[in-house]
Amino acid sequence: MQSSSLFAAALALAALAVLAGIYYLIPNVYHVLTFHDATQIQVKHAIAFFALAVVLVVGARFARSSAPTK
Repeated sequence: MQSSSLFAAALALAALAVLAGIYYLIPNVYHVLTFHDATQIQVKHAIAFFALAVVLVVGARFARSSAPTK
């Protein structure tokens, strides 16, 4: 996979992770991947998805900077 496509894929996944984090902060909506009280705010899930987004953005930055120069 080329570095530019890896960069774009990581940014797209980071955007999806941010959207998932926001989804878990919405009250009175059924949240998947929960085992108890699925309609309440799931702060731990939201934090996990936001952290995943940060990791993906940092990974995208490293993928972008490791491109060979011609």
